Amino acid sequence: METLDFVKNFSYRILFERVFDPIALYRIEDDHIIFVDINPSYERVMKQKRSEIIGRTFHEVWPKAERRWSQVITECLKQKRTMHCIGESSDAKSYLEAIAFPIPPEMAAVIFLDRTKLKRSDDALRKRQMQLRAMATQLTILEEKTKRTIASYLHDKIGYDLITQLNILRDMNSRDEAKDFRDSIQELIAITENIIAENRSLIFELSPPVLKEAGLNPALEELAEKILTPHKIQWHVITKGSANELRADDSVCVILYRMARELMINVVKHSGASTVNIIINRKPEIITVAVEDNGKGFDTDKRGFGLFSIRERLLALGGELRIISEIGEGTMAIMSCPRKLKDGEFT
Repeated sequence: METLDFVKNFSYRILFERVFDPIALYRIEDDHIIFVDINPSYERVMKQKRSEIIGRTFHEVWPKAERRWSQVITECLKQKRTMHCIGESSDAKSYLEAIAFPIPPEMAAVIFLDRTKLKRSDDALRKRQMQLRAMATQLTILEEKTKRTIASYLHDKIGYDLITQLNILRDMNSRDEAKDFRDSIQELIAITENIIAENRSLIFELSPPVLKEAGLNPALEELAEKILTPHKIQWHVITKGSANELRADDSVCVILYRMARELMINVVKHSGASTVNIIINRKPEIITVAVEDNGKGFDTDKRGFGLFSIRERLLALGGELRIISEIGEGTMAIMSCPRKLKDGEFT
């Protein structure tokens, strides 16, 4: 009688008749979900006639429905509170959001909201984000290849010519007949030695040969020596897993190396740390590089663009960046990604 009175209630009727979204009213009877009422929008959207489904069970009307739709009704009635679910509906051929709320004494009303367009927009946005991440990662790798080409030219051509020039000047300086020009020659020798040193430094900045020739582990050691040691920051490299048996793709090593460089620079600029651990962990599927410092730490909710950039590039490789930090307790930045990329990916 209470249910019938509720159905006939004026406010309820106005709500049902004028709301554009499908609404259904249910009760539980002998462990079955029973249709009590539906509004005109439910008839139109779900293509069901009210007269044909009132009093029938949910599974009689929707025998192939996904379990989530009946479960949200059951949980709403069981817990007597508003419940929510969202997902694909094969029957409605759309992406629905269901909001179920209890109606005294023992009923549940469910409003179904069509989120198909929103889902498509979200999917398109996620796809675009992945494309942008992939482009950023690809640019980093292409940039590294270009730098390697330039570094190789500086080493093989300009470096060779400078060494040749230095040897000629030293030979000239050793001759007796050059005594009148010895000061000038020695000045040229000093200038040439300085240019050679600058050339080597530039080669390292562009593309450290050790990364290509010896691999990621020695390259990170050399990087730490160059970035951390001048600032009197002690550092240690800790390795797990065999670099020979668990070798990572060149593109993966390039990204991890470049990102580790950014993290070490952040340590120097912001952390106030005295010690840094660089941990390289190789597993059959995953390679992880962590940079841990004993500095002042920071609020992880306030991340700069640098960390955002690192995260985006790792996501494009199927990896991730995790930051563990507390004020006064130091920071650990953990980068992980697959050791091997899919064929044709970022090559």
